[in-house]
Order: sequence, then structure tokens, then C-alpha cells
Amino acid sequence: MRRESGGATVAASAPPSRVEYFDVLRCVAILAVVMIHAAITEWHEISVESARWAELTWINSALRFSVPIFFMISGALFLDPEKRVSRGSLFKRRIPRLLIAYALWSVAYAALSVYGPGGSRDLADFVEDAVTGHFHLWFLLALIGLNLATPILRAVVEDRRIAWYFVALAVPFGAVLPLITGIPVAGDLVRDVLGSMRFDLVIGYSGYFILGYLLHTSRPRTSSEGRRALAAWTVAALLGIAVTIIGTTRVSRLAGETDERFFDFTTLNVAVVSVAVFAAAKAWGDAHRLSPRWNRLIGIVAGASFGVYLVHPSFLWLLRQFDVTTEIAPPLIGVLVVTVAAFLLSLGASVLLRLIPGVRGVLA
Repeated sequence: MRRESGGATVAASAPPSRVEYFDVLRCVAILAVVMIHAAITEWHEISVESARWAELTWINSALRFSVPIFFMISGALFLDPEKRVSRGSLFKRRIPRLLIAYALWSVAYAALSVYGPGGSRDLADFVEDAVTGHFHLWFLLALIGLNLATPILRAVVEDRRIAWYFVALAVPFGAVLPLITGIPVAGDLVRDVLGSMRFDLVIGYSGYFILGYLLHTSRPRTSSEGRRALAAWTVAALLGIAVTIIGTTRVSRLAGETDERFFDFTTLNVAVVSVAVFAAAKAWGDAHRLSPRWNRLIGIVAGASFGVYLVHPSFLWLLRQFDVTTEIAPPLIGVLVVTVAAFLLSLGASVLLRLIPGVRGVLA
């Protein structure tokens, strides 16, 4: 029996093989990524004392959950014990594909930067840019690291108590203490202690990887439990966003320039929002199914999200060449216009690239 609810349906039938709420999360997250990158250029260029800078700050602050969501989805999929992942497949398929993607896109963006309009046309600059990669390609390197760690992390999640212990360690060591290191005097002491301790096991994105698996495999809540949990996570998310806005504003204005320490994807304020978004989507996915029409549309966008991530900076750059920037209107409107334009162009490019044999999973 099914009950329609807008674009979604409530179903008592068995869940489909594809996890629909993952697709919804991918769509939301990739739009947030494009929106962040649309807003961040002007944010870095204008005075931190201006009202326009403040509005761009809250836009950026509200969307920091985007990349952690991708890590959590990957963790939920890669750490699933029912899906056999041999070390051979990691080193013969997944990691080589990511390395090839990094190499090809790094060269493409280096060529655009160095030999495009305003570029230095210097071979040394090209080589350096091609090796270090464009600003957004760090995500591929992070995925390579998590793929390398997957056999270890799969062993960790075999015991949920150990997995939650791992996450509990990640909160102070990965999300709180690094933020404290920016505090004068006390931060220097914390940095010295952490430097001597060298406890790097839970630092980075592995906590998100495991959290994605734990949240995805948690038991479905009853409707009353779901409502209470959703209310609690909504409050937590709003608090996390508020901390990001206030913290970024204070440290930036004290420094007289933009300071992104509260924007870091591993900070507690960003992690809380990321978990809240994932948990809300999970609660929705436990009770609802997409209608066939929405399923097809969401599936197309979700399937192309990897390609959109890789290609969207090139279209943001192209739009700037035609003076289509966030400065054309008040911040929110300007950011939305640039985001929609860059996203649609990137989505079209990604869909076309995925039609090329052998390209899927590498270039898009």
C-alpha cells in the first residue's frame, strides 16, 4: 500500500536496491558545493567589515555539510560487510581510477590557469599546478586515503561499540582540539601537546566514513521517536551553523582578513550540521519512497554528481569571463544565479562525459 506525499511516497514494501535517500543527499550536497564555490571568491576579496561580507559568511556557513555528506555516503557503502571489497579491487580499480581522475583533471585545470586568459604561460607554473592540483581536487586525494584505509575501517565497524569508540575519539582529537590551537597562548600549548602525542589515528575524514556506516545501519525509528530526533538534530544544526557564523566573523575581523578555521570540514560545528542533515535524510528514507518521476530526475542528478564536482570550477571560471559573478546582485540572489548557471552547465557536461565509454568513474 502506498500513500503519495508531494514528490515522495510512503511505502510498506521492501526498499529498492538503490538507496534513494543517498541519491537525495548527493543532489543536495553537490548543489551546496557549487553554491559554496560560487560565493567564496567574492567573500575572499571584499572587506570583512562590510555587510555584504557578513551575508556571504552565513551563506557559506550554512552549507559546510556538503563534503562531509559525500564522505558519509561513501563510508556507508564501502564499509557494508555484505559487499565484499578485496584489496585487489581497491588497488586494481578504485584507487587507479581516482589517481587517473586526479592526474587528468589537474593537467586540465593547470592548462586553463597557466595558458588561459591572464595566465603566466610559464612551464614551471604549469608543472607545479599540475602536480599540486586545483583547489577542489583535494577531495580525490582524500578518497584515495580512505580507500587505502577501508580494510582497516571495515574491521573497526565489525563491532559497533568499537566503531562508536572510534567516533568518540574523533570528536576531541579531530574536531575540537585542532580548533583550540588557534587560541592565543592556550592554543600554542595544545599544539605542542598534540605535536608530542602524534595521535593521528582519528584525525581526518575517517570519522565521517564510520559515522556514515553507523547512521545508515541504525534501526529505523518509530514516528514519535523520529519526530523527537529530528527536532533535536534541527536545534543542533542551527547551533552548529550559528557557531560557524559567529566564530568566522570574530576571528576574521580580529585578523582583518578572512579566516576559514571554523569552515574546516572536520570541526565540531560543521560535523554536527553534517550528521543532522544525514540523520534527517535517513529518517525520511526509512518512511518514504520517491515517486517514479522524481526517482528518475534525482537519479540522473545523483549519478552525475561526481562529474559535476570535478567540472564545475571550469564553468564558474567561464561565467566570470562574461562578468557573471555574485556581484551582479545582492549576495543571496547573486549566489543563486551563479550557482544555477554553473550547476546546469556542469550537469550537462557530466551527463555527456558519462556517455563516453570508459569515462564513467574517471572523468565523470
